[in-house]
Amino acid sequence: MERSVFGVFTAFLCAICVICAIQTLRKKRYGLSVLFWLNAFTNLVNTIHAFYMTLF
Repeated sequence: MERSVFGVFTAFLCAICVICAIQTLRKKRYGLSVLFWLNAFTNLVNTIHAFYMTLF
């Protein structure tokens, strides 16, 4: 149960990071956008790890 809750939370954070990254790309702040994309990828990996208990 704890792992699925953590997975949902990190998936939610991943979605927020993707939205923020798209907005920063529109404002042409590429450095900040790269940080948001990296954070979204990290949250996606954590979501996969939480749900399936394995990486890749």
